[in-house]
Amino acid sequence: MNFKKILTLLFINLLHFISSGQDNHYWNDQFGIKATALGGAAVGGLDDYSMVYYNAAAMTLVEKRALSFSVNAYQIRKFKQQNALGPTQDLHSTEFSVVPNMVAGVTSLKRIKKMRVGYMLLSKNVHNNKLTSLHTGQYDAIDLPGNENFVSTYAQEIRNIEYSVGFGVSYNVTPHLSFGLTHMGMFKSVKYYNNYSIIVLPQDTTSSQDTRVSSNISFNYWDVKAMFKPSVLLHYPKFRIGFAATLPTFNIVGRGTFLREYSTLNLDGDGILPFDISIASKSTRNKVQHKSPASFSLGISAQISERIWAHVSAETFLRQDYYLVHDDPTSAEHYPAFINDSVIIALFGGQKFLSYGVAARAVTNIGIGIEVKLSEKAGFQFGGHTDFNYNRYSVYTFKRQDIQSSQYDRLVFALGGNLDLKGGKRASMVFEFGFALPKTTDYTVDFTTPNAARNGLTGDPGPGVKTGAYSYRVMIELTLGKLMK
Repeated sequence: MNFKKILTLLFINLLHFISSGQDNHYWNDQFGIKATALGGAAVGGLDDYSMVYYNAAAMTLVEKRALSFSVNAYQIRKFKQQNALGPTQDLHSTEFSVVPNMVAGVTSLKRIKKMRVGYMLLSKNVHNNKLTSLHTGQYDAIDLPGNENFVSTYAQEIRNIEYSVGFGVSYNVTPHLSFGLTHMGMFKSVKYYNNYSIIVLPQDTTSSQDTRVSSNISFNYWDVKAMFKPSVLLHYPKFRIGFAATLPTFNIVGRGTFLREYSTLNLDGDGILPFDISIASKSTRNKVQHKSPASFSLGISAQISERIWAHVSAETFLRQDYYLVHDDPTSAEHYPAFINDSVIIALFGGQKFLSYGVAARAVTNIGIGIEVKLSEKAGFQFGGHTDFNYNRYSVYTFKRQDIQSSQYDRLVFALGGNLDLKGGKRASMVFEFGFALPKTTDYTVDFTTPNAARNGLTGDPGPGVKTGAYSYRVMIELTLGKLMK
């Protein structure tokens, strides 16, 4: 039994984790109209209810008690990856959604005037991405005279959503120094489906000899975790500097169901695989745990003229070492019988067949914004920020089951404004546009060059993948001051 050849074939054919549906960006979302319009440059402190999230110490700047609603009225994301599965084999999707962004409020305590208390409910990383591909042709794919009929299909869907609910407290230690603390509980839900199939049929229709490679993954899980975020703000009439530390999350409870199958049929024409292989496993309502790494943010705000403030913020997310979100408790069903559990673990990167893990590299994002006060009742803001990808592995080795996906970095720009209405109400709106920075990567599968002897029917890898990703978002916010009086 030639395990080296088996290992090579399996690693080549584990296509299902090269897709680009998963979005590996920490700054996909900003919260609140003003903070969004300023490119997320809010850690230095704003007179805004989003301070419950960005820097609780800055809640001391909020002068009026109110309840604020922010809604992503329209959100469109477009994705296209040229040559994703080989030359001219493109993947593309368009996603439209209407989701709440943030509900937040800040109030003061009558007996402790130096203290502010805030609360919030927000959603983030909401996306539903679908990618499909079908390719047919005639190629000399297996060891038979002439060309054979070739059919390959690829289908993927990922749904991700996160909700956070929390509260914050701040205290003015001195007229110019405040401390704050935010505590959040977070719910995360992920549903993932991936199916990959290659079929080679001989030209002779009387023959029953066909060659197949198939892979199927389907899992969904939910997880509840929590974290603390201490912060500090040094503030003067024309200058402010803030700092916040988001501590690593701690898991509370999580459950998931996982299904995975991999099989080959008659892939032995040139001796690459001397026997058919089938591996399958399922785990139902098993324990999962999802972690978020620590991050540290610093912000500076300065008044540069009578009506203009400039804001700058940066947040560094620490590296997340590889860990298992799902630690497979099962023993995979397999054929032939002599492929035991230890061999399967060796083939799949030192972990069980159904285990699923993640990792993240350290990144730093920067936001810059300008705030202009037009009058006592009106103002506008504009800004932009980076959104670097935290995907730790630029080239996937196909050894472990994890969702390796997008590799592009983003730039995001926004323009917004606000108008004070009667009765203490305020209406605000912002438009945000983001795009992927140009980058060319390699495709690891080419549906146009299948050959059983050379590449196990998955084609020859090569350069030429170009990704285009665009996002458009309109947010509307209504602040109801009267409700809190």
